[in-house]
Amino acid sequence: METVMVKTIAAGCTVLLTALALWACNDKIDVKQAYPFRLTSWHLPEEIAEGENVEIRLTLTREGDFHDAEYYIGYIQMKGKGEVTDDEGTLLVNRELHALNDMAGIDRSDPMRQVFTLWYRSLSDKNAEVRFIVRDNFGQQTELAVSFDIGRKEPQTE
Repeated sequence: METVMVKTIAAGCTVLLTALALWACNDKIDVKQAYPFRLTSWHLPEEIAEGENVEIRLTLTREGDFHDAEYYIGYIQMKGKGEVTDDEGTLLVNRELHALNDMAGIDRSDPMRQVFTLWYRSLSDKNAEVRFIVRDNFGQQTELAVSFDIGRKEPQTE
């Protein structure tokens, strides 16, 4: 009687362990595709003159690299009036996203850190604020606000 009980318990444990093992096995590999990222800029002047071109050196830093990740950049002119161009002078359109890989002069040597330059030119004498937005194809987004006080250049005398 005791042997039958031990065999029954052993068989029950075997069935339970087998069921747990099969349940724990999953043929789907969990591949992370969407990694957090951030946008930063190098030092920028606080004051610029109306009509002056200002270099905005940007760095997109990613916490992981998924080969099918795509990034898009755009800007919104929050205050003032101005224009943004890439390193080759191509005008970016306010409130439109552009593929980051198509950006002129982008440094792709490090897949975790892309460095590129945009240029801002103030078109008015009002202070300017521009918000740069980077979005990936997984719906994640980050923003960077840049502001400039617009000064008036003194006329040059000779």
